[in-house]
Amino acid sequence: MVSIEANIVEGYALRTPLLFRKHLRIALGSAAEAECLVRVSGELEYLPANTIKDLRRLLDGTIRTLVGFMRKPVG
Repeated sequence: MVSIEANIVEGYALRTPLLFRKHLRIALGSAAEAECLVRVSGELEYLPANTIKDLRRLLDGTIRTLVGFMRKPVG
């Protein structure tokens, strides 16, 4: 999940709207990957069910936020 934040920060640091948007898309991909890993961790019972539920809730919110940012006009 650190890669989500790292991609957002990297895009912001590049100081151009188009590169920031590109890094938001990369961050969205990282969030989707984390969501997959959390799901698999739950299926394999690597983590307690309440932890999986909390992680999924956080990732759902993260994904909604990223999609919202990407819907805003560039510039």
